[in-house]
Amino acid sequence: MAKPVRLALLEGIDLPVPEASSVVVARRSGGDHLLVVGDRSSVMAESRLHEGRPGTWHLIDLATVEGWPEHAGDSQFEALACDGGALAAVMREDPAEVLVVDTGARALRAHIRLLVPPWSALAGRWDDPSSRGEGLLLLRGGRLLVAKEKRPRALVEFGPAGTSPLGVGQDDLLGVDEEWDSPLGEVDYHALAVWRLKDAAKKSLGDISAIAAGRDRALWLLSDKSACVGRIELTERLARGGGTITSLSQTYRLPPEATKPEGFAMVDDDTALIALDTTRAHANGLLVHRTDVGGRES
Repeated sequence: MAKPVRLALLEGIDLPVPEASSVVVARRSGGDHLLVVGDRSSVMAESRLHEGRPGTWHLIDLATVEGWPEHAGDSQFEALACDGGALAAVMREDPAEVLVVDTGARALRAHIRLLVPPWSALAGRWDDPSSRGEGLLLLRGGRLLVAKEKRPRALVEFGPAGTSPLGVGQDDLLGVDEEWDSPLGEVDYHALAVWRLKDAAKKSLGDISAIAAGRDRALWLLSDKSACVGRIELTERLARGGGTITSLSQTYRLPPEATKPEGFAMVDDDTALIALDTTRAHANGLLVHRTDVGGRES
């Protein structure tokens, strides 16, 4: 694995939700959009990106959408994912579930319970509500890729109960304008495959706080504990049935301004957005760029 490189700070930006926990870029041919949620309120914010910067923000109170389930507390959102259309999926840690919203119709599409069957490699390790999912991606075939924060640090493929694991490669990530094959109504998803961090990858990432995919279909894993992100090329497929992730293609140190990083999204090939978990709804985002591409010095 290559020597860690520092992500350089471009500028600070305002994200209009307190305690921002997740950010994601929706890839659309008409223009990319940035979405953000926090774990303090049920509001999701969306803005079209202009030259990599958010413009006017539009707010959606997810608790008011048709069919939204009632919970004690109104958020606990740990992760956000979206497709190239109108679907946004938010993940809670306790209860372990994903709520899929059609943002155009302002209606709940699916309520997915994330379960770990007795035969899973995660059996007995999904019980702690403080150590479940922290990152989320939508995969082709109606599947989910969940980043488990710790004990163990792992990526987990979830799919409808009774289905078989398929593994994860570049061709499993959604493309521009591509819609996710969402289930409808209340459904159970099982942990189908687990890939634990091991060896150099485990040493580099003390936890997994978020997961993101770039336009080049690489995976990015954010570690709050280690103040860095690791990149996985996915040129070699994560094996069907699970296994280990032993190395990262590159590791990037976060700038010192990135205090309490909770969310991470690739804006373009070498620019990323980091969401900070603060009580403010301003000055809580950082735009950073890679210094190992485009002729830049590291």
